[in-house]
Amino acid sequence: MNRVLAIMKDYQFSEYETLVYVALLKKSSQTGYEVSKNSSVPRSKVYTTLNVLLKKGLVICSNTDPVLYMAQPIEKVIAQLKKKAQDDFDEIEASLGNIEESEITETLWNLSEYDQVIEKVNELIESTKKDLFLQVWEEDLTPETIALLSEAEGRLENFIVILFSQTQRYELPFTRFYKHGFEEDKLKDYGSRWISLVADSKEVVYGTLPTGQPDVIWTRNHSMVKLAKEYIIHDAYNLRMIKQLEDPAKQVFGTDLMDLRNIYKN
Repeated sequence: MNRVLAIMKDYQFSEYETLVYVALLKKSSQTGYEVSKNSSVPRSKVYTTLNVLLKKGLVICSNTDPVLYMAQPIEKVIAQLKKKAQDDFDEIEASLGNIEESEITETLWNLSEYDQVIEKVNELIESTKKDLFLQVWEEDLTPETIALLSEAEGRLENFIVILFSQTQRYELPFTRFYKHGFEEDKLKDYGSRWISLVADSKEVVYGTLPTGQPDVIWTRNHSMVKLAKEYIIHDAYNLRMIKQLEDPAKQVFGTDLMDLRNIYKN
């Protein structure tokens, strides 16, 4: 009931109005005195509340003495609330929909909440029209993100996804992605998971996703976009080469290819 009271307040119904309406839903044909008793609304407030509900069309009354009150069906009330909400949305769209979006500068914007990061990633995946470059951990892929990536793979020619997984789970419902395979060492390098997404070569979401608060930025800064894009492409080059030359690479760098990471010696 507390949740219903909170929702109705969002639609400009006071607590008394909701309590009176619910009492009348449970038992129709009540006098004002009975409504007060069954709703716990004080008698000094119940008639004012009933008059408000009459004006809102949620309650009807009889032409008798004493006056009897009856609630309108809940279906009618829901339809009324939906219409009001839609009318409000239409008014907002009419008033604000034609305002031109101000130019987004090259400022770095912080995304400090995990859900905010995922929401922005999904938004960019869905809206990208030309190309998409992504480094992501399997642990951060939501069903919605996977569905959006599947659709994006079908419409984009330039599409690169590099998949990391702490549990070595490399299963996606599309084919154009690279399995990274060096997660343990990358986690040592970074200290946590991260995400890097470049959309249409003009926007980037990049940062770490620690257990606590993420440290992620979104920007259209040209240098940041170019750097992130080239890093992802370079990673894809290496993973493709390792895949194609796996046996010779193992002979040179060991069966687990770990010597490949020893870049500080000739």
